[in-house]
Amino acid sequence: MAIARAKPSRLVLFDWHESSLFRLRQALVSVAPDVPVQAVLGDVRDATRLVRVFTEVRPATVFHLAAYKHVPWGEEDPTAFASVNVLGAHAVIGAATSAGVGRIVYPSTDKAIDPPSLYGATKRLVEAQLRVAASSGGPTCTIARFVNVLGSQGSAPETFARLIRQGEPLSVTDPAMRRYWITPAHATLLLLHGGCLSEDAVIVAPDAGEEIEVIEIVRRLAGQLAPGKPAPEVRVTGARPGERLAEPLVAPHEVLVHVPLPGLLAVRGIRSLDARAVGDAVGEIGRLLSVGAPDGEVRNTLFTDTWTLR
Repeated sequence: MAIARAKPSRLVLFDWHESSLFRLRQALVSVAPDVPVQAVLGDVRDATRLVRVFTEVRPATVFHLAAYKHVPWGEEDPTAFASVNVLGAHAVIGAATSAGVGRIVYPSTDKAIDPPSLYGATKRLVEAQLRVAASSGGPTCTIARFVNVLGSQGSAPETFARLIRQGEPLSVTDPAMRRYWITPAHATLLLLHGGCLSEDAVIVAPDAGEEIEVIEIVRRLAGQLAPGKPAPEVRVTGARPGERLAEPLVAPHEVLVHVPLPGLLAVRGIRSLDARAVGDAVGEIGRLLSVGAPDGEVRNTLFTDTWTLR
C-alpha cells in the first residue's frame, strides 16, 4: 500500500497464490486508482518465467518478499525451505540481473545471524547471494533484517490474540524468551527507507528499542483485548528446535550506526565474502534438491559456512 501511495509509474505484483493476488490488486486499485497495477501469477522458483516477466517489465526496483518463514516448520522440512528461500532468491537475482534492475530490497531476519535454525541459515545464504551480485555488476541491494512484527500472519501475537478472545489457554515456549518487536508500519518504513539508501550493498536493522519478554507481550495483549478479566492461563511448552532465548540484531563483529532516515540503523563491520564459494553453496543446494537428497544433506550444506572470509 505504501508503494502504491508513492505513485510509481507502474506496480507489478508477482505471486503464486491466485486469491491473495486478486485481493491485493483490488485493494491497491482502491488506494491508488491512478497507478497502473499488473498482477502476474508465478512461482519464484520458475526462473524461465521470472526472466520473461522481468524482461518485459524492466522494473527499476524489486521488493523480493517471497519466503517460507516459520522456524519450527523449517526444521521439519529443510528441502521446501531451501527450495523457496535459497533457490527462489537465486532465480529472482538472476532475472533481475538480466533485466538490468537497479535495486533489490530484501527482508531478511535477525535469525540469519549465527543461525541456529534452518530458516535462519537459508536467509543468511540469500544475504550472501545479494551481496555477491551487487559486487559483481548485478543489482544493488538493501537487506533489511526484520525482527518480530506484531500482527503479521502466523506470528505469535496473532495466535495469542485469537486465543485470548476465545478465552482459551495460551502456550509459550519459555517465559524468559525475549524478542525485539516492531509494528507493521515500522516494518514498512524499514523496507522503504532502507531502499532509499545509496550504498551498493547495505544491511539495515530496525531501531527497535529494548527486547521484550514474550510473556510480557501476552500480558499487554490480554490487557488490551480482555480488560478487567483474569489473566489468561499460560502453559510453558519448552523451546522448539531452531529457537534460542534471544535474537541479536548483529553478530559479535558487527555494529549498528544511525543513518539520516528514521526507523532504521545500518549494520557495519560486515565480513567479506568468497563469491565463488557462495555460488558453489547455492549450486550444491540446487544439485541436492534435483536428485532428491535426504534432508540431512541439505541441512549440512546450509550450515557449512564456507563463503565468509574470517
